[in-house]
Amino acid sequence: MAMRPSTNGRAWHSSTFLLASTLACCTRVHAQVYELAEVEMPGTFTLQTHYHFFITSHADDAKAGGAQSPFGGATVDFKDLRVKPKDNEPNAPSASKLAGYSSVQVSLIPLDKLWNIIDADHFCLGNKLHFKGGDKHDEVVTFNVGADVASHKANLNFSGPYALTITNCGDLTGLAITGSVEVKNPWGFLPAIELNKKAFYAGASVFYVITALVWTALAVQWWNQLFSLQKVLTTIVWIGVIESVAGWAMLEKWNSGGSLPWVLFLMTTLTFTWKFVAIVEMLIVAPGKGTSEDVSLKGHAALLSFMMAVFHYKVVMAFRHCYNIQMTQVYLNSMPVALMFAILIVWTYSTLGSSIEMLEEQKDQNKLAMYQKLRIVAGIGALGAGLCGALQILDPTVADNKLWGYHFLPSDGAFQILYAVLLSTCMVICLPSQDAQSYDYAVGQVDGETIGAPNSVWDDEDCEEAKKEPANKSGDDLVPVE
Repeated sequence: MAMRPSTNGRAWHSSTFLLASTLACCTRVHAQVYELAEVEMPGTFTLQTHYHFFITSHADDAKAGGAQSPFGGATVDFKDLRVKPKDNEPNAPSASKLAGYSSVQVSLIPLDKLWNIIDADHFCLGNKLHFKGGDKHDEVVTFNVGADVASHKANLNFSGPYALTITNCGDLTGLAITGSVEVKNPWGFLPAIELNKKAFYAGASVFYVITALVWTALAVQWWNQLFSLQKVLTTIVWIGVIESVAGWAMLEKWNSGGSLPWVLFLMTTLTFTWKFVAIVEMLIVAPGKGTSEDVSLKGHAALLSFMMAVFHYKVVMAFRHCYNIQMTQVYLNSMPVALMFAILIVWTYSTLGSSIEMLEEQKDQNKLAMYQKLRIVAGIGALGAGLCGALQILDPTVADNKLWGYHFLPSDGAFQILYAVLLSTCMVICLPSQDAQSYDYAVGQVDGETIGAPNSVWDDEDCEEAKKEPANKSGDDLVPVE
């Protein structure tokens, strides 16, 4: 009989459906805890892969300096698993027929060995999962699931990504499986590829807090002289504080509690999206009054659409490895962001270019120098963001567990470092000072007595001279009107 390997039936036909599917599926996953809540069983003689866990063995963790880990070695805990008739399924078997059914196995199999030790055409022998070369594979953990609730805990002694599989080697259909699969690394529940992100976000939190405090202190000191760009930068740096602290707190709680804190995850993702769009908007509105009123309704719609696309991209990329989202779908998910980002860069450059031309005509050297520097920063940022996006999509660190310690760089770190450098550069260019007011107001000539624009301001002597001049320069007498 032909066997049917499956990747849990997820066939994404659009980028929008991909996001919806990811969010829906991730409600079952809490870090490395996979909830099997009424999960539909595969058909007869079928193997499904559901999720990927990233494991570092106790031995490899000890080599990396984790010998004193309080959690001991890596483990998998199959908790309260059982097979039951699927609700509202007319072809579901009766409880009596299911009582002796022992053809369902839940397994953790090293991903890189999955199809080397399993024959995709003949993986069932009798009513059990069968491996090439016999059933003796120390790196594989298999648990038979029946109608009665049962649990099983085992050690994971090999490092690497593990595929969670469910196999039905029997002839019954209309089944569902309940329970959970909990996987712990030596340090806790955090997946091995996510571990170094916690330290990175801790460092980012320190950077943003210090930067925000220093910048805010300068901003308060020169508050009356602040111009719009400086106020936007103040907002952005505090958004960075919220994002980095929320990111660190999310990873810390994720590691210790085993549940992904969705509020913190959404907070981290939304603040990342917000600060990304905010700096683009800052450069676009800068040449005008410096407020969002300078952006048309179409412009606001474009920025909002870009923000939604970035959020979509971030969510899907956050779960691409654990759900083994195919590269074709990753590319499709990335295309709207890349296209919209290119359009915004052209818009930004065009706006800054027009502003620079205007300032050259006005000979406003202070503001001209600032916008010229900002245009250079925007160009470097656009190039850097493109390279960071390519690095994140192609991410070479996941395939080799020896590179997992560097995974934080392509996934989050490279872009965050680039953003921090660009933000710091913008702050230096727009540093609050006594001269900051000159960026918003053109200062006229100073004659020693009058400060400002003397051509448009009269003093008392001007008024006296005006009284002596004829009211009508043509010489005609004025006739009062009754």
